[in-house]
Amino acid sequence: MIYTLLDACEFILNDQGEAQSSYWLASQIMEMKLWRTTEAKVRTALTKDIQQHGEASLFVKVADDEFALRTWTVA
Repeated sequence: MIYTLLDACEFILNDQGEAQSSYWLASQIMEMKLWRTTEAKVRTALTKDIQQHGEASLFVKVADDEFALRTWTVA
């Protein structure tokens, strides 16, 4: 179920299977009608979650403006 913007980001990232930019995530979220959002809101939500939860966050920033699921980066 998608209850938050972060849920929508997780859904999209799981579907794609690779890191994506906040711009691309926002466009897919809006296109799929999962959540009303903007690129800035996606970037802020992901960055805030990573800062607040650190290693416990589901997300990781892998490039200047690309985010991935943490489970993909664990060897």
